[in-house]
Amino acid sequence: RQVFQGDLTRNILFRLRMMMLNPLYLLLCSAWFVAISESSVITINCTGQRGRVKTVETWTCDRNGGSECGSSIEDCSGFGEEGSLSGGTAYYDPNGEYRSTGGWDCRSKCRGRPRTSGSQQKTVFFY
Repeated sequence: RQVFQGDLTRNILFRLRMMMLNPLYLLLCSAWFVAISESSVITINCTGQRGRVKTVETWTCDRNGGSECGSSIEDCSGFGEEGSLSGGTAYYDPNGEYRSTGGWDCRSKCRGRPRTSGSQQKTVFFY
């Protein structure tokens, strides 16, 4: 049987609608969105800051041995007036298992130091 392009398009759209109505599919999509939203990149204005890359790292240690490790990087190393701000957060459970995307590995900051937090910063100039 010959399938016409219109029939194929209708079939694909029908299947997509059925998947969107399935609660399990919605749950999986929601979980995927939360996972990818742990890190991001945006454009920033670098006027007067060209050649500079600033990194800020933060950590929060919970009472059970888990850790939350955030990082942000302002990158104005290019030659234009625009740069990027990227960042993310990593979560480690008390067993040291990585539970997210983004961030950095701050587990060493939390070993033996429950209920503490802190930050560190580094700025590098390229020209």
